[in-house]
Amino acid sequence: MNAIKFQNFRQQLPILIQKCEEINEIFGFSLSETLILLHYFKWNDYALNDVLASSEDYDAILIKSGAKSDKQYKADKICPICINDQPQITLSCGHSACKPCFELYLQEKLKTTSFVNCFYLGCALKIPYSFYQDNKEYKQQYLLRLGKDYRTTVKCCNNEECEYYIQDFPLDDIVQCLCGTIFCLKCAQGDHRLLSCQQCVEWIKLYEGSTNILGFLNQGKFCPKCNQFIEKNFGCNHMTCKKPLGCGYDFCWICLEAWSTHSLKTGGYYNCNKYNEQQISEKNTLKPYQSNNKKLIFYAVRYVGHEKGQMVAIKKQKKFYSYVQKSQLDDSYKKLLKDCYQYIIQARISLKWTYVYAYFQQQPKPLFEFGQADFERYCEKLHEILELTIYPNIKIKKPINEYYQKLTNYFNLAKQFQNKFLSEMASKK
Repeated sequence: MNAIKFQNFRQQLPILIQKCEEINEIFGFSLSETLILLHYFKWNDYALNDVLASSEDYDAILIKSGAKSDKQYKADKICPICINDQPQITLSCGHSACKPCFELYLQEKLKTTSFVNCFYLGCALKIPYSFYQDNKEYKQQYLLRLGKDYRTTVKCCNNEECEYYIQDFPLDDIVQCLCGTIFCLKCAQGDHRLLSCQQCVEWIKLYEGSTNILGFLNQGKFCPKCNQFIEKNFGCNHMTCKKPLGCGYDFCWICLEAWSTHSLKTGGYYNCNKYNEQQISEKNTLKPYQSNNKKLIFYAVRYVGHEKGQMVAIKKQKKFYSYVQKSQLDDSYKKLLKDCYQYIIQARISLKWTYVYAYFQQQPKPLFEFGQADFERYCEKLHEILELTIYPNIKIKKPINEYYQKLTNYFNLAKQFQNKFLSEMASKK
């Protein structure tokens, strides 16, 4: 991956505001109205100026764009969303809602657009910029979303929380954002350096198209020792059948073998990722209807295992960052913890696609399997330290200084083995 030039959305906002002010000076609109008008005209200020210059009815244009309501409604006495609470927030159209309902509505809508319609069904009024200026708790989320909506002609980072977009398009399809996120410009599937975009699409069709496979993958698993049903709620694959209902057995979520066998000495990681038809029949309750499905099941289990680890880590990321920020650790340790957590999400994405690459190979490749096992082993070690040691300790404000060097070592090793493995495999394609 070559060095890519990224730009921050927030750096574009002053340019946008300046454009609005220039339009306001001529036509006398408010900033809120001009923002909505520009969005309606797809950010083409020349087209907007032409329409306004030849029009005698600005109100009609404002109503059509959603900057103004076509009628004034009477304020509701009850919230139209929950039908109970006394309305506390009223928009310029006259529609009102209680604060809890309005906050939920706004938070959900701001994930996809900064130009949110009134919550009342059938009302086309857009919630204006002035509302966010008066309500500081929504302003930051609004400005981030506004920047993204404004830069509709560029490629945004895959991370929804990230504020960067690509300024100059690179020759490579796989790029890394300044926030650490690695993604494909063409298909947005993440770090699939060993695969083509077409293979990614083909894979998704294959395993999502089989209800038999998905029905199994979407369930939890049974403890291989006591048969207790377990759902995955941790990101790493080191699982424990917890007491009092469980037996306390430590095992691998992927292959269901004892976790004690997963070490450099036992070769457990290599055996875990190596295709084994017998293991499918013995360990999984799912019985494929056709023998050629066995290979798909084997690799789908491992693909989804890393995907679940990725999703669990994403779900916990904000809380983890919050605990880190509130801790008394020095800035360098805080940065290391955040970098490690962000990396482990990216590593899970990369690992899940390596199993798809393995699926498409006609014959097993021992060199590939050894390299994949090394990458996976150090990824698991890093994730395990973060999730089973650092996370619970920092949550209860217990000192974690002793883990700094260990965390640094596994972080560097995981990145080293990932880069070496993917580079070598890409050169042999």
